[in-house]
Amino acid sequence: MHFEFLVEGQTELTTLSILMKKILGEYQEPHSWKIHKHRGIGKIPDDPASTPNRHDQTLLHNLPSKLRAYGKEDRKDVVVVVLADLDDRPNCIAFKQEMLSLLNDCPSKPITLFRIAIEELEAWFLGDRPALMQAYPEGNFSVFSQYKQDSQCGTWEILAELIHEGGLSTLVAKGKRSVRVLEQKRKWAATIAPLMDIEANQSPSFCAFRDGIIKYAVR
Repeated sequence: MHFEFLVEGQTELTTLSILMKKILGEYQEPHSWKIHKHRGIGKIPDDPASTPNRHDQTLLHNLPSKLRAYGKEDRKDVVVVVLADLDDRPNCIAFKQEMLSLLNDCPSKPITLFRIAIEELEAWFLGDRPALMQAYPEGNFSVFSQYKQDSQCGTWEILAELIHEGGLSTLVAKGKRSVRVLEQKRKWAATIAPLMDIEANQSPSFCAFRDGIIKYAVR
């Protein structure tokens, strides 16, 4: 089976580039995958059937047209995997249903798996405490007393407080905050993901992602 991943950005690309071998084994033995990053999550267009704005490279804005394009290929050996953060949306089920409904506008529906990281992808890292302790042995692990797994609590900020030197405040203190945060998130992913035990992860949203991939791989 071949998997086409549609993700929000570089952090997700870095993470999945590492984790897919843990989930599916070596590339093309027998499964393959390709990861397509976007420039953030964006929003689903008011008219999903419209042509997307080429200047908007966000995931949800381009999702309807990409699903239609995959459907036209009519491939039975390809699974499209859409991975999005829940962020501050109040209802995970409603968000997933909103994405699922886009398939109704596809003349031919691609095989699609929708998965949502709750609240953010960093919850997957927080779901593997041994990997965090190995990657950042000097981390502030008392932060875990404030964290409930896969809760909507400012997940990446919790991770920053735990592992970033000086905590969250030093990361967002000055300068180009968004650029610096995104670069740190990518570095965290590159450091933590290789150490993760995918079978022992405590993040329900990671386990749902992992199990969904495996289900299609063994079809």
